[in-house]
Amino acid sequence: MVRRNVARLLACAWMLVASGCGALTPVPAATHATPEVRASPNTPAHGPCADVITTTRIENVALACQQLWLPYGVTAVPPANELQLLHVPDAPAVVNMTDGAVADATAQHWANASNWDSGWWKWAQANSQLFMLRNLVGPALIPVAEVDAIQNGGSVDQPDCNLYPISTELFAVGDAGRAYFARKHLPTDDAYVFVVVYRGPCSETVKTVDGQTSSIVDFTENTTVFTPGVFRRDPVLGDLWFADAGGNCQDPLGPPPAWCGR
Repeated sequence: MVRRNVARLLACAWMLVASGCGALTPVPAATHATPEVRASPNTPAHGPCADVITTTRIENVALACQQLWLPYGVTAVPPANELQLLHVPDAPAVVNMTDGAVADATAQHWANASNWDSGWWKWAQANSQLFMLRNLVGPALIPVAEVDAIQNGGSVDQPDCNLYPISTELFAVGDAGRAYFARKHLPTDDAYVFVVVYRGPCSETVKTVDGQTSSIVDFTENTTVFTPGVFRRDPVLGDLWFADAGGNCQDPLGPPPAWCGR
């Protein structure tokens, strides 16, 4: 989930910036039920948005479809098969380091859900859907530069190298992990963390509303990062891995050595 650019964690909640300190639409609550593996990460094609075949302004879709998406703060609605249209891949085979606390099939499903979450991140940023982002990650994981661009009518083009890892391990966070995230002043209540490698070099493209572009370098080489979080079964977006903290192996605050192969 380098789409959240964990090397550039924010120290304050982006939601206050994005809303001008106004009220926000409530985010759908997380669910913590043990997942069952299912074939499709998306909303069923026969639902109230079945007629939406391309991203469409919300006022131009059926009322029932509008009501489905309004809680997400969007101004446009994607087709139900958006993740397939984006060719979101399955995650690499997960190396399960939880000593049996999480079944292998469940660990793999969580990793796939993380990729699906990344696909929605790509759609939201490409279509200037700022408030959609808070349904995908915690506020500490949304970079200021991206918030500024989208808030002002621009967009962000996220390449696959910044979205989908090339290797994935699952660890229990444990006491050492909680202490590490506490030192970073990040949430410490997640039970599990993905330790993933993203391929570098990798850059994302920020486009302003008047068409000017700039690049943000995310990685100059393959990079290991941490994405602690919780599995969510969202009624509209499907299964997600909701990350709310992060870090990397170069962090001087000292991540658990096992996460970095030490």
